[in-house]
Amino acid sequence: MTVEYLATVVSGMWLTVAILAGGFARTRNRSAWAWFLLTLLFGPFAAFLLVVWPPVTRIPAASRPGHSGTVYPDVSR
Repeated sequence: MTVEYLATVVSGMWLTVAILAGGFARTRNRSAWAWFLLTLLFGPFAAFLLVVWPPVTRIPAASRPGHSGTVYPDVSR
C-alpha cells in the first residue's frame, strides 16, 4: 500500500465523517454547517463531542422573554 493511496483513503474517510456529523447535528437541533466545519478541522474528536453532548432544546417564540405571544396574520395577499 503506497502513501498516496493511504492519504486518499484517510482523506475520504475524514470527509465522510464530517458530512455525517453535519447531518447528525441537524437531528440534535444544532447547526449542520458549523458542525461539518468543526469535524472537518478536528475530525473524530468533534464528532465524539457532538454525540456526547445533549441536544439543544428550542424555546417556542411565544414563551421567550419580551415576546407578547400575539401572532399576526399574513395580510400580504
